Amino acid sequence: MQITDKVVFITGGGGGIGGGMAQAFAEKGARIVLADISFDHAQEQAALLPSGTPVEIVSFDVTSLDSWVRARSRVEERFGIVDVLCNNAGVSAAFGPLIDMSSAEFERVMAVNVTGVFNGVKTFVRGMVETGSGHLVNTSSINGLCPHGGSAAYSASKFAVAGLSDALRQELAPAGVGVSTLFPGLTRSRMAEITMERLAEGDSSSAARMRARMMEPIWLGRAVVQAVENNQPYIVSHPEFRANLTQRTDEILAAFGPPAQPGYGA
Repeated sequence: MQITDKVVFITGGGGGIGGGMAQAFAEKGARIVLADISFDHAQEQAALLPSGTPVEIVSFDVTSLDSWVRARSRVEERFGIVDVLCNNAGVSAAFGPLIDMSSAEFERVMAVNVTGVFNGVKTFVRGMVETGSGHLVNTSSINGLCPHGGSAAYSASKFAVAGLSDALRQELAPAGVGVSTLFPGLTRSRMAEITMERLAEGDSSSAARMRARMMEPIWLGRAVVQAVENNQPYIVSHPEFRANLTQRTDEILAAFGPPAQPGYGA
């Protein structure tokens, strides 16, 4: 896909990875929609975009389908049909055992990280199918490939995004609509800073080391743009996790052996 003049709708666009995506698409001459639950954060991000970038700010809740529909109407009134949808908004939870997590917090993580993606698909993808063009970028996480104890709910939500995206890619390919999944590691953002603050309460030295290793979001944004241009299925920004994924994959493959039922398939 050629990016110039395309309309790019980015949830969680008020900073962090969403802000990096906005800057990177703007560098290519796209028209940008910054959608964020915080109007102030989106407004701050809009001021950082290259001068002259056409930008619309939408304050809305990704968990509300009605909110999505209102946002679509507003954006189409100004820019026309959305060409690229970046389902990027996400939340984390306090690090700790799953059994200590409240039901309300678990439901919140799933609502934002998973239902929010579904709502975006419901709102924009049928139009893409009808026109025979468009692209989705769904933000999973390295936790969606390599789960970590202490972040079970977050990992579950990001595995869900990965699975949804893979299936959706198969469904939409015949219609000419692309799907890319982003698997980021630690990236400078408000959410990451909150995580570091929580970690620093128990281990300030580890928090400082991790903060120093945060990737700058503009580089993830540029990787996303490249994936959209080339219709790449996956975007992995932090290659240091390859060994972790290899170990997990090897363990899964090692579980394949004779069928559980003797003589099955014979």
